[in-house]
Amino acid sequence: MGIEGSIPNLNFPVSPSEVKKPVANFHQLQQLLEQSLRDLHAESNEQESAQEKELSQALQRLTGRLNNILVKSTNSDLSSEFVLPDSSLTASTLDVMPLVQAPIHLMTSSDGVILMANDAAVKALSLDVNNFGALSLAEWIPYQDWNLIREQLKTVGLPKGSMTWVVSMNLTGDSFQKIICSAAPMIDQSRKVVAWHWELQEYNDSFPSHPFATLAKEFETELMNGQSLDSCLKRMCNGFVQSFGYSFVWVATARQGQRMQLRAQALIPELDWNAQGPAWWSSISRQEELAQACIASEGSVVFPNHTHTGEFTWFPSAFHLQEAHCLPLGQGNFSGLLVVCSTMTGAFDQSTRKWLKAFGHQIESLITRGMEMEQLHLHSAVIGSVHDAVCVTDPHGCVVWVNQAFSNVWGGTSGEVLGAPLPSFPHAQLQEAWPKFEASTKGIACIKTEVMEKGKNGESLVLEQVVTRLVDAQGKTTHFVVLLHDVTARTVVEMQMKHQAYHDALTDLPNRIMFEDRLQQALAQARRDGTLVALLFLDLDNFKSINDQYGHQMGDRLLRIVAKRLVKCVRTTDTVSRISGDEFTIILQGLDRIQDIRQVAQKIVDCLTPPVSLGRQDIPVQISIGIAVSPKDSTDPCRLLTIADQAMYRAKELGGQRWYFSRPEWNSE
Repeated sequence: MGIEGSIPNLNFPVSPSEVKKPVANFHQLQQLLEQSLRDLHAESNEQESAQEKELSQALQRLTGRLNNILVKSTNSDLSSEFVLPDSSLTASTLDVMPLVQAPIHLMTSSDGVILMANDAAVKALSLDVNNFGALSLAEWIPYQDWNLIREQLKTVGLPKGSMTWVVSMNLTGDSFQKIICSAAPMIDQSRKVVAWHWELQEYNDSFPSHPFATLAKEFETELMNGQSLDSCLKRMCNGFVQSFGYSFVWVATARQGQRMQLRAQALIPELDWNAQGPAWWSSISRQEELAQACIASEGSVVFPNHTHTGEFTWFPSAFHLQEAHCLPLGQGNFSGLLVVCSTMTGAFDQSTRKWLKAFGHQIESLITRGMEMEQLHLHSAVIGSVHDAVCVTDPHGCVVWVNQAFSNVWGGTSGEVLGAPLPSFPHAQLQEAWPKFEASTKGIACIKTEVMEKGKNGESLVLEQVVTRLVDAQGKTTHFVVLLHDVTARTVVEMQMKHQAYHDALTDLPNRIMFEDRLQQALAQARRDGTLVALLFLDLDNFKSINDQYGHQMGDRLLRIVAKRLVKCVRTTDTVSRISGDEFTIILQGLDRIQDIRQVAQKIVDCLTPPVSLGRQDIPVQISIGIAVSPKDSTDPCRLLTIADQAMYRAKELGGQRWYFSRPEWNSE
């Protein structure tokens, strides 16, 4: 049996006497068909079989036919009318003038997941901004309609402009209403569609079409295809001149508090802009009256002898124009003017002024969007020029956006890190600072930490991490901006300088400064633990003769070898230092018995007894060691060093190559 035969036989009454009955039950039937489609797709494999695909298409056709029957049978406004024939979706331009003064703007992924929304969208759809990235536009559009829209968005290559549909959406939660859905592609530098910009407006079929609507749509198309705002405004002005026969058209905008800027102009070939235009604009752009005109010229028609105030004129006097229609533009933080001039009188009748006013509302919205895109492009360029890694996380520290520098440091693509926790995210520091965050409306500017991470090549990186929180209008934290500045080179230099300040340049042992610091620490620890600290003062007995016989270079090599042998004789918790010339010290800590000190001292003597081979020479080494013990001898570090030094000289007097305690009784077993 074919697929068509497997569809239930549904009989829809279409006689005039019974037409109200199916209308009353249309919502239920539509929900039943949509649920059937969902069940079908849920049970299908990833690769849909031919029969399942045919059944799906048949169910979609059935819903469309039902809709058409009910539309033809009644004049009522059905709840799920899809204006394209047989529910097939094709890109089209609707010459419809929306009544809604605050359009709904959304940005979604290619699958319809909501990424951004303006305030009107948040209010109309009751959106929770914390759920951006999880909500789909499909939740507000009937399943059949959304399925067809989604398929068209997925299969289209590179759209030349926006695609527009009229669908029934349940925005209020109580009833459906017709909404114009326009989807415009967001295109990256490689000309690939990375997201879709949606504009939802109330559908009103009482407005007839007008060429101005087409011009506005073309303007929007150019803007959404990546053209600059100035380029689009230039094309718009050219459209007025070339398509509608106006002689001179110009548009100017200004951000709040800034000077008016001429964004674009177009004129017929008979008029010479270069000869008259720049001087005229230079004259009027400096006048305060131009800014005032953005408010005071509400759709006004002016004549050659009409001036706003002073010398202010709407067009160069040499152009000999008869009329100008001035449309104030302003939305958000910008204001502006669109001025259309003609060589004829009566060029702007009531009907034309009506359409120009409606056109002005659309241009306001598009210019606002264009100026926002200019700012976004500027921000993107600024962030792109930042060599530091920058990322944005959600309130829990999971990455939601990264710049190119971030990917360059850690390797891979942004898709590999999005959604993953940022390893260096300072949870503990933020937890500590959170009460201060909540207590202040401004919050703490940032939290600065220093972290160590592995780069893409496995190298260790030291990063200065600055975390700044982003809040919504209610002061609730929505995101964190994390800037990671590579300070590895600086840290290495600082570490090298610190190492040089505390270590001997010849042997790389701790120098006298670090020795004194370590001795104080060892004595403090011994007081807490009740243990002994032994200070050994070592001197090479025959070093002067070695220098005289073999030279200072050979002597330096000898000192480096002696230093390495000494380090091997003690524990890592002990400290071997070179304090000058051929004098070394060793701090032994955490000891309980004098006998333990004797054993270490004898081990050192034995370790240094073998001659040192330098080239072809075997140089004998003789050493004398003086030993002082804290707390028995002293707890003062300077006094302890003096006692150990004196004990070392006593060892020399006894013939050297031996150790000697400051207290004679400790020198015997």
